[in-house]
Amino acid sequence: MRTKTSATLTAAALAAGSVMFSAPAASAAAHCSSSGYTATNEPMERCTELSNGYLYNKQSSNDKVFTTYSKTGGSSVRVRLGYTYRGSTHYSSYFSISSGDTVKKEFKPSGFNYCQSVTGVLNYSGGTFQTPSTHC
Repeated sequence: MRTKTSATLTAAALAAGSVMFSAPAASAAAHCSSSGYTATNEPMERCTELSNGYLYNKQSSNDKVFTTYSKTGGSSVRVRLGYTYRGSTHYSSYFSISSGDTVKKEFKPSGFNYCQSVTGVLNYSGGTFQTPSTHC
């Protein structure tokens, strides 16, 4: 019964568009260069190092955009993730995140095609952070 409950909760989280990840997603973003590239050094994956974490943005060949926040320190905060495309910014709903957690949001921007310029954003009560633009 417990396994069935876990599977149901996982499916619900996936359907809602937010999933908590542990070290694998965080380690990908943790290799953020000063020029905003991940360890892959691909322009389709860009990142920004923040004082208490990493903001990571990736576009996929199936016309989706993924924005990830890995929180590495500090107290719990309430944030939302999103993307900017063609001058418009779109956000997820707000959520709380604690140090050591990673949250990844998936978006399917209207009219978006792979290789177009898109920027990942993190918004909180004090302002907004963004990644460099992904492209091909």
